[in-house]
Amino acid sequence: MQGEGQSIGIPAAGEHENVSYNPTGGPGIHHWQEATITKAGLGERGNVFFAAIEMTRMPIVLTDPNLPDNPIVFANRAFQDLTGYQEDEVLGRNCRFLQGAHTDREAVAELRDAVSEHRAVSVELLNYKRDGTPFWNACFLAPVFDTDGKLLYFFASQLDVTRRRTSEQAFRQAQKMESIGQLTAGLAHDFNNLLQVVSGNLELALSRTDDESLRRPLENASRAAERGSKLTKQLLAFARKTRLEAKPTNLNNLIVEFGEMLENSVGPQVEVQLNLRPRVPAALVDPVHLEMAVLNVLINARDAMPKGGCVTIGTSKMHLNGNAAAHHLPPGDYVAHDQG
Repeated sequence: MQGEGQSIGIPAAGEHENVSYNPTGGPGIHHWQEATITKAGLGERGNVFFAAIEMTRMPIVLTDPNLPDNPIVFANRAFQDLTGYQEDEVLGRNCRFLQGAHTDREAVAELRDAVSEHRAVSVELLNYKRDGTPFWNACFLAPVFDTDGKLLYFFASQLDVTRRRTSEQAFRQAQKMESIGQLTAGLAHDFNNLLQVVSGNLELALSRTDDESLRRPLENASRAAERGSKLTKQLLAFARKTRLEAKPTNLNNLIVEFGEMLENSVGPQVEVQLNLRPRVPAALVDPVHLEMAVLNVLINARDAMPKGGCVTIGTSKMHLNGNAAAHHLPPGDYVAHDQG
């Protein structure tokens, strides 16, 4: 019983945990999941409790299920901050105006069932702000009754948990990529062992014949084995199972030789153009890891252009002197590789 007998509630007692985010950071035990009040109406707004509702950073709304379509009859300032809507754009509307094309219909149905059954519910669903920006909304909804048991209002609090959802998704993706990397490393090692056997036998066969009609297919097979070995190194680099082995490398040659794989990776909607400056000096890099870095940047560029476009890969010579510190490099001559 609260407020000298003016209201009473049923504690949540942890019934809504592990469903949506709890802003308390722990189990919800003491907060109410159902309230009974002795004074209905929203006209009395001169006390400290109303000030607290308007001062809190937790978005809050009240809806009236006794009116057609259960419209919002109160929305605090934080709700306006969250959604971008003004008060006159919110009052009198059902909360579904926050939904959009990618809102989970099962979560909406769960809210609808809780309203029809006059019970509390906690869900996370994708909502949309006034400017169309999507956000993940941790919504807690609960009924408010009068002393005769008549349903008066539904209370709903919201919380933008987009950052948490994004972090969780990134963590799951990282775990997935780690698993893929481990599998790739194992396959690459096995494949490399097979290639060594193939390459060894091809070298032995080439050393035992001078017949050009036999050497030509053997040499073709040997070059194919070398390409397979290079692919194995790329797979190991992807799995981050190889050390950096820097050596003087002609970036122009590297990009040209790697060009076919780059074009196959981005697909037909993206055009890859090369702008390679002639006679660039050799750069001290690990060629396999550089290829993987170029491929990763190119794939990111492809994903940023869902309707297609053009990506230019270029090289140039650069001398860093007074501006070397801005690049976190010592002064000197460098070969620059850029993609745009």
